[in-house]
Amino acid sequence: MRKLVIVVALAASACRPGAVNPAEGTSQTGAPSPRGAVEGYLAAVRAQDLQALGAMWGDSRGSARGFVDREQFDRRVFLLQCITSHDRYRILAGPVERADTMMFEVELTKGDKTARTTAKTIQGPAARWYVNIMEPIPPFCAGR
Repeated sequence: MRKLVIVVALAASACRPGAVNPAEGTSQTGAPSPRGAVEGYLAAVRAQDLQALGAMWGDSRGSARGFVDREQFDRRVFLLQCITSHDRYRILAGPVERADTMMFEVELTKGDKTARTTAKTIQGPAARWYVNIMEPIPPFCAGR
């Protein structure tokens, strides 16, 4: 019975109203613009919506969930959530084009800490954009 309660609670939290879904009502991943990818990624992080976060993270092949092993994908999305967790964000500059990426300077704030990072976006299939990496890594994870 206890396991059933846990499963139901997890399922309910995954389907909560207001969860960020990058392309609500469709199976599309990514965003139609580089800035939209950054905004969608950060909104998913803020909402703690790992499904939406996973849909916005990828590269020229599309969402990483399509080419990264499921177990690895789940671990990485969880780490991305921790690394880029924030209370608010501001896009300070961008896009700046470099090779096949569009980069944005982003300021993340969590509590009384503020950090700047660069969000790198890459265009994937169907002209959709994905956040590929954010670096340097903000010092927001517990224990850092």
